[in-house]
Amino acid sequence: MSTLLNGFDIELPKEGLIAYAMEMPDPERLRELRDAERDEWFFHWRDGTAYCVPEKPTPQRQHGKAVTLTLTNHHHLGLLAARINHVLPALFPKYEALRQRPFTFLGRKHEIVESITANWGKLSPLIRLFKIRPRFELDARLYELQDGDVRLGLFVSVSTKWEILASVSDLAAAGIPVSGLFVVRRNPAVEERRLVGEVSAIDGNQVRLRNSFDGIDSIENDKVWVEGNKSSFKRCLTRILGARFVDFERERERHESRFMSGPGLETICKTMEDEVFKKNNKVDLWSSQSCRVLYRIRADNVNDYKTVVDVSQGDYCFDPAKRKRSAYAWQGLQQYGPYSRDTFHAKSPRILVVVPDKTTGTVAQFIAAFRHGVSSVSNSQFAGGFGKVFHLHNPEFVTVPVSLVGTQGDSVCKAYRKTIEDALRQSTDYQAAMVAILDEHSQLEGRLNPYLHAKSMLLTAGIPVQEFRIATASASPFNLQYILQSMSVSLYAKMGGVPWTIDQGLAVDDEVVIGMGTGEVSGSRFEQRQRFVGITTVFRGDGNYLLGHLSRDCTYEEYPAVLEESTAQVLKELRERNGWQNGNTVRVVFHAHKPLKRIEIARIVKRSVDAAGQGLNVQFAFLNLAKDHCFRVTDPQAAGRTARNSNESIAKMVPPRGRIVQLGRFTRLLCTKGPTLVKRSVTPLPAPVLIHLHQDSTYRDLQYLSEQVLKFTNLSWRGTMPSEDPVTVYYSSLIGSLLGKLRDIDGWSVNALNIRLRHSMWFL
Repeated sequence: MSTLLNGFDIELPKEGLIAYAMEMPDPERLRELRDAERDEWFFHWRDGTAYCVPEKPTPQRQHGKAVTLTLTNHHHLGLLAARINHVLPALFPKYEALRQRPFTFLGRKHEIVESITANWGKLSPLIRLFKIRPRFELDARLYELQDGDVRLGLFVSVSTKWEILASVSDLAAAGIPVSGLFVVRRNPAVEERRLVGEVSAIDGNQVRLRNSFDGIDSIENDKVWVEGNKSSFKRCLTRILGARFVDFERERERHESRFMSGPGLETICKTMEDEVFKKNNKVDLWSSQSCRVLYRIRADNVNDYKTVVDVSQGDYCFDPAKRKRSAYAWQGLQQYGPYSRDTFHAKSPRILVVVPDKTTGTVAQFIAAFRHGVSSVSNSQFAGGFGKVFHLHNPEFVTVPVSLVGTQGDSVCKAYRKTIEDALRQSTDYQAAMVAILDEHSQLEGRLNPYLHAKSMLLTAGIPVQEFRIATASASPFNLQYILQSMSVSLYAKMGGVPWTIDQGLAVDDEVVIGMGTGEVSGSRFEQRQRFVGITTVFRGDGNYLLGHLSRDCTYEEYPAVLEESTAQVLKELRERNGWQNGNTVRVVFHAHKPLKRIEIARIVKRSVDAAGQGLNVQFAFLNLAKDHCFRVTDPQAAGRTARNSNESIAKMVPPRGRIVQLGRFTRLLCTKGPTLVKRSVTPLPAPVLIHLHQDSTYRDLQYLSEQVLKFTNLSWRGTMPSEDPVTVYYSSLIGSLLGKLRDIDGWSVNALNIRLRHSMWFL
């Protein structure tokens, strides 16, 4: 077993660190101090104390009292990490910092657009003003591969920066539709917002804005650029490159993989080690003290200590006794049928099909394939059809056409609403609905999106909804068999069925896993974003979905009170349903996608348990699960596999699914996307899930909890493959996002979700 992290070990100073300390209960004061003493002092706050380090031998003002900080104290290592991040730019004097913390800079040797188009010839000179360059981040972080051995590492992250350096007027003159693009300031002042607004039109030297910050309706053309991102590149380059844009995209992905794949990351780390750290690895901290950047960080098992563990994802289970098992979800469904085949209440479901009138023929063929199976492909992977695979009897599909002749804007939504209203007036006896959307309507936002209007009406009536685009319905039979697999699993779950569960042994009387989701919504990028959070999914430890409890919408600041209220309500309901008695041992595991700062988790959980009824022996664990972090894991021995139609290697250096790496006493990295789930040679190295156990937790078996997180990635019923995130946070994020969109639709009510659809996966 060979495992590398994307970082370098830092040799700590042998002597203690001399700094100055002063009491500071409120960390908000730190910003004021930093602004006032920008070139004189460095400040770091921790637990009510501000640590001060002079930037000059004799600063003009004095702060705090002199202290000697020992590096055996983890808090002081945090100060050292912050100081290293502050002085890192001095180690790379040739590179301008895009951002100070973490130190971020652009590569100078590689520019992807020019590398691709340099020899194409007969191109608009505007192409030279489109730039994609590698962007590097260096971040000093603590790590602890073995309990008690806390060290400091410098971690390397790679991404890309996209820039459009042509003026808005030049883009418009080239025939590019600029309306709807976003513009940013070329040279924003300190504390000035970079994003300006959304373009409406060009008027001479003025860029007219449809939406903006600060209410401005125009800005000078020479003060802004178009915001560089994939969407704006696509709009501009499809006009500039024409048919060659497809070739450009293929080459762009190939160039990016040189930095962002497993081998690409290893090349970056090796280059940085050879060309930077071997020549000058000394980092000056302050006065005469310094540290050195050393070797790559290897996560090895040493002296029987298991820093790295490979675990099995477990089997999919298709009966309560867990005797019917399969290593693969779809094969298990075909062999055994769904987990809830004997208890599923809608054996002969009626399904409403809402379809644009001009596509009824295409959709009719699609529904026929969904119902009866795909038979035109040899060894079809959807031969039996929806009814046979899920042990249903004569499912009925009732099609109603939506008249879209002459409709545009919000009249499209009105047409969908009227059609659904007429259908429900005749009968509400539907177990599900399938809504077809024209491709050009599928990307409309908010109140103009017909699918959101359809979903709002149907969910309010207690009918879960499955959307599909006409392009999906028109797919080739080979692709269609896999599309229909995923759609059939989702639709069955939305109707209240359980396709499969997982194999998870329990050592307590009962175990409940609660996922908490977040959702951020606003009418546009220029309105105040509102963050909504809530307990949204509840599972048994063996993966059985218990209920989708929706707490009331709340802001992040309101969340502690809502967390306590909702947890108490969930536990009370489960206690009554499961017959928990005094003395029973119950484990409650929380999965949160965002860290909850300054919240006393233990106190909240205790009050929730007390409110649900005293007498239980409750263990609880609170896990923060993140994908947005700087850590990556590679396996130099992973050879990958060769692509079918080329000699390119796929998933080289990608660690196996189920590899768990200790990063700290309360922190693990979990690889959830292994080589078999990487489908293309240009796919970036998958990010592991960062699992952090809250120190207030009373149950602390992080190995068990990490394996449980892995197994919960098998529970995604949005398709037949494991998800990268466990469904506790994946489902919660889907719920939070969808609720945020639906809340702006006229007539929407969340009540049906907490009553008639409480056991439905309506959000898939």
